[in-house]
Amino acid sequence: MLKTAIDRNLATGVTTVRLDGELTPATVPEVGTVIAKVAAECPPAVIVDLTGLCHEDDPLLSVFATMTYDAQLHWGVPVLLCDAAPGVREGLEAFRTYVALYEDRGMASLAVHANVPRWVRRHLRPEARSAAIARGVTGEACLTWGLEELYGPARLVANELTANAVVHSGGEFDLTLVHTGRYLRIAVQDGCTTMPRCPEGPPVTSTVMRPGSGRGLRIVAAAATHWGATPLLDGKIVWALIRSGHR
Repeated sequence: MLKTAIDRNLATGVTTVRLDGELTPATVPEVGTVIAKVAAECPPAVIVDLTGLCHEDDPLLSVFATMTYDAQLHWGVPVLLCDAAPGVREGLEAFRTYVALYEDRGMASLAVHANVPRWVRRHLRPEARSAAIARGVTGEACLTWGLEELYGPARLVANELTANAVVHSGGEFDLTLVHTGRYLRIAVQDGCTTMPRCPEGPPVTSTVMRPGSGRGLRIVAAAATHWGATPLLDGKIVWALIRSGHR
């Protein structure tokens, strides 16, 4: 049996996946799916905590090489492994050309910050002027990061996501922006557990969704390359990705 726990850190933007249990042929797909889903949210980095992981055979550890490659190829998101038990660490040696392995989570976090991820967070109140603030923060980030071509659509997406949060969340919320090199991610995290409406019904897991039925989300869907929602125990994240032409 394999257990996974996901921590999305609002202060740093980094998502940590903790794996506990045995890596077997039956659980390898689960590991791949979890890492793929959090990478698709385009955080500045994904840290995979291997403290509680054991494995049957060394070749099974190739899943981490595959997911590291895929996350970088498709989303521009680095995947960093840490805290591997001795047996797992030795098994990963065969894949060291393809994976980044660190002694502990602190060292992995230092490595993330050494790469200076482009990350902005703004805490906002449920009031109309928050949409203007979001547009300003987003536009400034685009200009600072050399994403002039995304200035218009990014401000539009930030405006609509923020306006939805003001209307529907009923409380304060956080706007976050990150540029992975491949995508600009714009996300709003609030304390409302009601998921956005879409033709196929609300998602039960983090997923890329088709255009929703609400006007604001139709605008988001039209302006973004992908958009989606991630349910949390104490709320949700609604996010959109806009492809950068830089890479």
